[in-house]
Amino acid sequence: MQHTARPYNPAADLRIVLDHWQHMRELIDTATPRTGAEYLRALDVHDAAEVAAGRTSPAEFLARSGELDQGAARTVEREHLVLAEQSAPLRLHVVDACRAVEVALCSLADEIAAEVQRSPISPPRRAVAGDEAALDLELLAMRDAADPRRWRYNMSEQRTAPGAAEWLLARLHDEAGPFLPLDEAQRNRIGRIAREAARRIERTIGGDIERRSVPIDDSPCLWCGGVLTMHCGADEADTVTCENGYHCGAPVRVVEGRRTWVTPHELAELQRGLAAAAQRRKRAAARQRQRAAAKVRSAA
Repeated sequence: MQHTARPYNPAADLRIVLDHWQHMRELIDTATPRTGAEYLRALDVHDAAEVAAGRTSPAEFLARSGELDQGAARTVEREHLVLAEQSAPLRLHVVDACRAVEVALCSLADEIAAEVQRSPISPPRRAVAGDEAALDLELLAMRDAADPRRWRYNMSEQRTAPGAAEWLLARLHDEAGPFLPLDEAQRNRIGRIAREAARRIERTIGGDIERRSVPIDDSPCLWCGGVLTMHCGADEADTVTCENGYHCGAPVRVVEGRRTWVTPHELAELQRGLAAAAQRRKRAAARQRQRAAAKVRSAA
């Protein structure tokens, strides 16, 4: 599959994880489901511990584990992990891809949650009989700690590749909850890891993954303001199109009625332009907030 530089669309990449995770799991050798599942669980526990200990970052883990794509039967030596008593499933490259994506996304969610997730409300230290305010605070603390929107650092049903992808998607969309909004660096970090995870899944599934067309959120065309759409997946090169076709002045070809960025150079130039435009919008919004605040102060 050909991969070219393309504008980040973290939401679309995380959707690839959500839409095709079950397909990935089904690709693991069904002739030995028990062996495959046990093998995968053993790898998950070992590698999650490795990332948690700080020896490997999510991005490094995806890159390192990708070396297995060249051969499913390659012997893998893992320190402190004994697998000699278990026969590895035949599709070891699929197992390794599942493990790599899951560990990377859960570790990324751990990092982002540590930065943006508010600590649970503290319950009252001492219960006083008849103190309704203390009782209300205790109930509020219990509900806050159990809030299903929270990311859980301990082992739980939430700590899966789809669970992490859904949680990260909610953060990208600024959904309500006990969280601070993401800053630009955090969004970029999610974008990098999500893109590598999506590419790993695409490489593993190969031609079975369908072609996806996803609008690029909050990034209108630089030449006409039209909607840009990213097309990726299957065994075709990534492309970006503008809906306005001949009415758009972008310096790229019109293909099937749409301006189309397809070469690595075109996509790289588009990505730089969109990033610069996003920074300009951000600065303009900051200036507008400052002017509004100044008006409020002068009125007071």
